Amino acid sequence: MAKEVKLRLRVLLAEKEWEQKDLVERTNLTNRAVSDLFNDKTKSYTKATLNELVQAFEVTDMNELFKIVETKDVIEDR
Repeated sequence: MAKEVKLRLRVLLAEKEWEQKDLVERTNLTNRAVSDLFNDKTKSYTKATLNELVQAFEVTDMNELFKIVETKDVIEDR
């Protein structure tokens, strides 16, 4: 099985009892950026985005932001 990194945004928001709009208000991130992060549509994270999340959630360890999950290997026929 393959592994991939997942942002724990849903968990972090739930722990703070925040909605996506609360994160937008507490950071310099746009509604679109937060929505993309929330829906796992972000393919890469800029240092600025990570810094915004670290500050907003007051994390001290990157393991609080991310987790590694196992995924099924998908082979595409072309």
